[in-house]
Amino acid sequence: MLVLVLLSGFLLVRWHENEQLKKYPIRGVTVNQSNGYIDFESLKNKGISFVYLKATQGAAYTDDSFDTNFERSQGSQLPIGVYHYFSFTSSPTAQFKNFVRQVKYNTGSLPICIQIQYYGTFDQSSVHWKTVRKEVRYLSKLLRNYYKRPVVISATQQIIKSLQLKANAKTQFWLTDGKIGKPNADATFIQADDKASFKLDKQLVFLPMSVFNGNRREWRGYVD
Repeated sequence: MLVLVLLSGFLLVRWHENEQLKKYPIRGVTVNQSNGYIDFESLKNKGISFVYLKATQGAAYTDDSFDTNFERSQGSQLPIGVYHYFSFTSSPTAQFKNFVRQVKYNTGSLPICIQIQYYGTFDQSSVHWKTVRKEVRYLSKLLRNYYKRPVVISATQQIIKSLQLKANAKTQFWLTDGKIGKPNADATFIQADDKASFKLDKQLVFLPMSVFNGNRREWRGYVD
């Protein structure tokens, strides 16, 4: 009986999540070198509408699969974006140079993403927020000015609040802990599943999946 109750509860939760997800018809994934070979055309056929590719991290790290992923993604005609993993210990100028050196002008058509997460010993209490606020703003400014497009900050609501940023035409938000189906007026994207499964070329691949916080008509206006 206990197993049946637990199973029923799990299925009910999954059903509710799927019902909420139906409110967001535009879905996308993020891809990095740990995901191996990705068939972008198959992703498109699975209902994926956009893809973000990892390019760089900090001042020196580059994603080994970026060039090949970007080249192969172009045949799918999916809207493509590129993201940089922010470092709390590297200067914004050094991070900007690393990004430009790796990406050049292969940025796709979507806003450039800066992904900000805690790592190592960094957490809410150990980050020097006054310094990081200035660094994130400066890196965003460098990227916007160089590539002539907006920047989207991918982070938790707590991190965005600590950065004291406001959503506008130049700075957009990608909530990694937003609640699907709940009001998220300031968010452009919301992460829906950190390990969504996709069967591509008879292989099961797990990718972080996010949704565009709007309908199909709004998406068309966004990408245009």
